[in-house]
Amino acid sequence: MDLYTIRRELMSGKTIYDLPLRVTYYARVSTEKEEQKNSLENQDTYYKNKILAEPNWTLVNGYTDRGITGTSTRKRNDFNDMISDGLNDMYDLILTKEVCRFARNTLDTLQITRNLLAKGKGVCFELDNINTLEQEGELRLTIMASLAQDESRRISERVKFGFSRAIEKGRVLGNNAIWGYEKNKCKLELNEEEAKIVKRIYEIYATGEVGIRRIGQELAKEGIYTRKGEVFAYSTIKNILTNPKYKGFYSGNKTRVIDFMTKQRVNLGKDEIVEYKAKEDVVPQIVDDKTWERCKEIFEERSERAKSSSSGYNNKYKYSGKIFCKKDGQSYWRSANRGKEFWQCALYKKKGLDGCTDNVNIYTETLDKILKEVFDELFIHKEEFIEKLLEKSMSCMQDCSSENDINRTRNKIEELKKEKKKLIKLYTTDLIDEKEFQEENDVYNTKIERLEQECNILIKARDMNVLNEKKELLRQSFKKDIEFHQGMPSQLIDTILQKIIVEKVDNNEMAKLEIILKVGITVSLLYRRQKVIEYIDMQKKAS
Repeated sequence: MDLYTIRRELMSGKTIYDLPLRVTYYARVSTEKEEQKNSLENQDTYYKNKILAEPNWTLVNGYTDRGITGTSTRKRNDFNDMISDGLNDMYDLILTKEVCRFARNTLDTLQITRNLLAKGKGVCFELDNINTLEQEGELRLTIMASLAQDESRRISERVKFGFSRAIEKGRVLGNNAIWGYEKNKCKLELNEEEAKIVKRIYEIYATGEVGIRRIGQELAKEGIYTRKGEVFAYSTIKNILTNPKYKGFYSGNKTRVIDFMTKQRVNLGKDEIVEYKAKEDVVPQIVDDKTWERCKEIFEERSERAKSSSSGYNNKYKYSGKIFCKKDGQSYWRSANRGKEFWQCALYKKKGLDGCTDNVNIYTETLDKILKEVFDELFIHKEEFIEKLLEKSMSCMQDCSSENDINRTRNKIEELKKEKKKLIKLYTTDLIDEKEFQEENDVYNTKIERLEQECNILIKARDMNVLNEKKELLRQSFKKDIEFHQGMPSQLIDTILQKIIVEKVDNNEMAKLEIILKVGITVSLLYRRQKVIEYIDMQKKAS
């Protein structure tokens, strides 16, 4: 029956039970608990019996979802199948318990029921006494759907409040499958076999000789694998090495759901994380404090090093981050073929001609020869050139190296002071006792004092006497003849060369190279197939 006919019949005094309708039903429970499964079975039996008991109705197989939240319809497979079947004229009416069983999102509920209604399909919410086939059905549905959505919001807030109270009481929440422990009534109990593996991971990393990615391979050599018999993954080992629970600390409030509808979760900042020495029966200690702190220092040092280099690729080879394509501005990436090293536009390397049509292969061996000729020419006026280089080098040495180290150390001091303030807060709110506070406070004071001493040493290193010594060493090294038997030295290239710009000038792999030096000199030349064709600015003959 079409919607017009159904509504005309209802307005004449008939009810939906008097109409010849194909009727299905939708049931859902939000957890996999046994009592919820029984509830789903009861709903299934109830609706089948109800539909079969009506002589004018024809039963269409129902739809059920188990263990699925109601705040979103995206992961509810049967629900989505039901809507699709309705739009394809598989039934006329859906019976369901109440609006909150159908969807807790007002927009979803109204949009879905409107789409179904446009095809002449209705939804009957029994407990809410709403039937969308009736004229006033949508108004009442809007009110009830809004109330259901607000109930979801209030449930979310109550859950957050419960988590906060649990954290304050030191109850361990979150993942039940934490390595080295077994969770029991919001407390952690040691798993002796796994605890040995955790200790071994810390022992290997504490040597400072093995990175996180290699630890899994080292463990495999010793016959140590995951619960599934696989090699330990990088992410698993990283999580173990950065989890303060292994030194007996309670750690909570690390993430938060910021939108109860989308379930979007964000990581909280260090200032918001709750962390303190836990009681031994709540979080048993696996790794001693000294080893844990040593591993933390190694991890932070390597992380800082990775950040400061911005891109590990840029400094791996002597011309990395120095060669650029004029057309698209992309850097050139290293390649090798038959023992010869050459450079290509990054877009060309990724996508071929679809990425860059102006790529010209630039060979390292040829660049070395070009730069040696350029430097030989400049070294005719060696003393003047050396002074300019020294000025640039010392400026870089003073402004970058020393200042970066000083700022990095100062940032570490500030981080420790923030953590110390959190410790004081835990003590004043009685989450830790005086003895625990004193022990941790002493650790923070020692670390801060050590870092402050390091910072003072770094500041003194900027003293001009120290810089003058370094300057003299640089002067002596630059006065030596360039050793060319192993190619152009990386140190010299990094000190002198700012960048090389590659511009294709014809279809025969000819390119114009602009070699820009840090001392304010630019050399232009034509290049093709590993050879210099002409020095444009320096007027040199072809090599």
